[in-house]
Amino acid sequence: MSVNTVVRKNVEQLLEKEMDRKDFLKHVGFAVVMMTGVGAVLHGLAQQKPSVTRQSQAQGYGSMAYGGK
Repeated sequence: MSVNTVVRKNVEQLLEKEMDRKDFLKHVGFAVVMMTGVGAVLHGLAQQKPSVTRQSQAQGYGSMAYGGK
C-alpha cells in the first residue's frame, strides 16, 4: 500500500468516527501542532549554518584558558 492510500483510509476512519466537541478539538489541535512543528523543524534545518569558532586575537583577562595555555 502506498502512503496516500493509508493516509486516505485513516482520514476516512476519523471522519466516520462519532466524537464530541472535546475530541474534535483534540484531533484538530494535534493536527495543527504536527503541521507547524514539522514545518518549523524543516525550516530550522534549511536555515542552519555551520558554526564557526574563531579565537580572539585580543590579549588580557578572559582571552586564555584558565591556568595559562
